[in-house]
Amino acid sequence: MREPRYSILSDINDGIDRAKQGKLALYWQRNIEHEYRCKKVTPAEQQAYTDLQDILAAVPQWSDEEELRSGMEGIGGRVWFCYFWEEHDSMVQLTEDCSGKFTVAYVLDSDVTPEVRKAAAQHAQQQLAECMQKWDVPLMKSAIPEKDKYEYLDEAASHLMQVLNDPESITG
Repeated sequence: MREPRYSILSDINDGIDRAKQGKLALYWQRNIEHEYRCKKVTPAEQQAYTDLQDILAAVPQWSDEEELRSGMEGIGGRVWFCYFWEEHDSMVQLTEDCSGKFTVAYVLDSDVTPEVRKAAAQHAQQQLAECMQKWDVPLMKSAIPEKDKYEYLDEAASHLMQVLNDPESITG
């Protein structure tokens, strides 16, 4: 029995719908491009991808940060800190959900050199340190274990700083 062939047409069509509204963030543009380049495409997929590229060239799109902020506001949350790199697929974020719990998320692109990963982590630490100073949030000295949710902003921010100290341990 033959495996059904995966079609990226629905992803591209979803991208077209979002792009027409100016809401196809760079992260999703890259995902679609990666899927498109990694498979043999059908004529329909090729035409849809061409249509998507035409729309992207004509309609300014919102940033990954704007997409995150809109999504968090939509669920009653808040973005405290986020940074997305345009040069590679890396991001760092600290958010608060509607119940006042904090979450950290981070990805450093595994397809870039260790030097680029280290520089990205250092840049994010520098930006986060400035924010922590503005928020009057101290950096906790003790090791903060990884959790799904943190009770306090200083705990979440300190964990994020701690993780960024070892960029090679960050996968993705």
